[in-house]
Amino acid sequence: MSINIIVCMDKSSAIGYKNKLLSHQSADLKRFKQLTQGHFVLMGSATYRSIGKLLPNRHNIILSRNKKFHVPGAFIRHSIEDVIKEYKLNNNEQELFIIGGEEVYKQAIKYVNKLYVTIINHEFDKVDAYFPNISVNEWKIIDIEKHLSDENNDYDYSFVTYERN
Repeated sequence: MSINIIVCMDKSSAIGYKNKLLSHQSADLKRFKQLTQGHFVLMGSATYRSIGKLLPNRHNIILSRNKKFHVPGAFIRHSIEDVIKEYKLNNNEQELFIIGGEEVYKQAIKYVNKLYVTIINHEFDKVDAYFPNISVNEWKIIDIEKHLSDENNDYDYSFVTYERN
């Protein structure tokens, strides 16, 4: 049982603009799919609308303040605390991945055991959403993979996995 964040950001911790990803790095999208399939994914309602559908082969949880919000096939919850309490109570073998957006990351980070971060070696100009700052005293890098850009990935990037100290 693990509570994780998965995120793609640029060098300045930027994660999006107008509710869209900053870049569609093929390797990042494949890693996201590989890590999250068969598990729970938690997203805010704006992130759900941005994706436009439920993610297949995952248990989709959508966070919304709107008590009337409904998406067939998804679990709708109204607070991070409710999700975490329910997840821990059920002692799931599946992991929980928080997949965004900015506000959900800010609320959830205090409950998280691991961060799966893709860092794009670029700084984007048009940005309006950021990942919260993390303390080096609180997190340690347990794995890092550096990759160069190629025909499917516009920028050099790194996969960095952090674990809470």
